[in-house]
Amino acid sequence: MRTKLLAIWFGGMAPLCAQAATVAIIDSGFDYEHEALQGKVWTNPISTPEEGKDKEKSGKIGGLHGWNFADNNGEIIDYSQQSNYVPDIEKFLDLQFAASAGKATEGEKIWLQDRLKDRDFLSKFLAFSSYAHGTHVAGIVARDNPQVKLLAIKMTSTKSRMRGLEERVHAAFAAGNDIDFIREFILKLGLAAIAYSQAQSLDQVANYLAETGVNVANGWKSIDMAQARGLVTPLLTVAAEAQPTPEMIEEHAEFFVRRVVAEESKILNKHPDILFVFAAGDDRSDNDQLPSAPEVVQLPHVLTVGATAGNVALAKFSNFGASYVDLFAPGVAIRSAVPRHDMYLPYSGTSLSAAQVSRLAALLKDKNPQLQAKDLRQILLGTIDRKDFLKGRAYTEGVINDERALLAAEQSLTKDLRHAIAAAKATVVDRAPTSESLDALDASTWTAPF
Repeated sequence: MRTKLLAIWFGGMAPLCAQAATVAIIDSGFDYEHEALQGKVWTNPISTPEEGKDKEKSGKIGGLHGWNFADNNGEIIDYSQQSNYVPDIEKFLDLQFAASAGKATEGEKIWLQDRLKDRDFLSKFLAFSSYAHGTHVAGIVARDNPQVKLLAIKMTSTKSRMRGLEERVHAAFAAGNDIDFIREFILKLGLAAIAYSQAQSLDQVANYLAETGVNVANGWKSIDMAQARGLVTPLLTVAAEAQPTPEMIEEHAEFFVRRVVAEESKILNKHPDILFVFAAGDDRSDNDQLPSAPEVVQLPHVLTVGATAGNVALAKFSNFGASYVDLFAPGVAIRSAVPRHDMYLPYSGTSLSAAQVSRLAALLKDKNPQLQAKDLRQILLGTIDRKDFLKGRAYTEGVINDERALLAAEQSLTKDLRHAIAAAKATVVDRAPTSESLDALDASTWTAPF
């Protein structure tokens, strides 16, 4: 059925043979009217119910530039959130990086500290940043990438499902069940069911991406240990009629995250033709020790990306992991598009590093459309600049090298992949350091993640 559907959508030509790579931005939606994205936004060939009648079966008719899975409609951005923007946001971000590079005056540092104490400013800053996140990521993927097509995906939340489980815990307690019964047969089974539901949300997204011919999916994290602790603590508090122990919280949080990882692995494994690129996370933690989903999923077409300051230092906020983080890319003070008025702001975060990798993957696909998702991953991993400061921090211990990766993709037109990568490594030297001084950035505590 899917083959027939794709033939209708693309005039009989399979999506992987398209002239331009299609990248899905799985995020908060993006401003498709922004100047940075003009000519680079995917358009649904079945954009109205009339055009799609009896042709499209997924229920996503009318999503002109993608789909809003949070509200189940084609509205990929909520412009009403623009009201949270205030001019101090730009000044705050600019001074944040100036302070991190040792260039802010004492007066500017005091101004920054005052903003951090201003609840109204912080509320607007966080709300605007969440709303602008997808546009910022899309702008990075689109930069110097003339052929790319960007498809917007707005994702769902687990909060409502957690509220339902809390009601079940209350009911079990009212029925006279003891805490061990509640923990083992209510909480853990309920958490497993929610993990399955979380994966089903990803399943819907992945199926949609496959139907629309996406080559690269740039996603943000669904659940990490910090979030899981916040979700399970109220449930355990209800069950125990007291503050749960740290050990109890950690046990149930890790149980939940690992179940999400297992379920999402099954989903992603069904779509080997899509390269999934995930941010490693911004908790300064070791993903090998504290799992997060889907970042620790290990498949031949999945990449997890940490953040560096340029290519000279590990970003202070970035997660890492010798096994579960694959490679790194710049993610500090990356200036990119934010919604409306053709604005650009400098944010930081591993999600922006992931966007750098997705951008490069799309360019590789354009160089050689025959490259499969696993081939793109192999090129990206095989062409990094290895860095001493990343020793033990990632599987490759390296930062992406655009020029080397692009040459490998070009060489793969006439050579097998292993020899194409070897030729590129022999030809292109490591990039020179590109950032502020290492000492200033390494001493910094100012640059907060996006």
